[in-house]
Amino acid sequence: MTMKKIAKNIKFEEALAELEQQVQLLESGELPLEEALSAFQQGVALSKVCMTKLNTVQQEVEKIVVAADDDNEYELETFAELED
Repeated sequence: MTMKKIAKNIKFEEALAELEQQVQLLESGELPLEEALSAFQQGVALSKVCMTKLNTVQQEVEKIVVAADDDNEYELETFAELED
């Protein structure tokens, strides 16, 4: 099994589905060592793609989320501030 190239324009949902497939293959315990290594490498690459996309979306949401104060002025709140 050789590592498949990940498309630059892959959607988050597609990358996550492929990552789940790689995890299932690894969890099956039926892959030969070389194929397991390839599946692991593919999973790591897909994980990085997913994290990058999630971080990008988080930054965009942080730009959108605003809080109005008494003067109807708006300020940016990060996710950490929203949890408090």
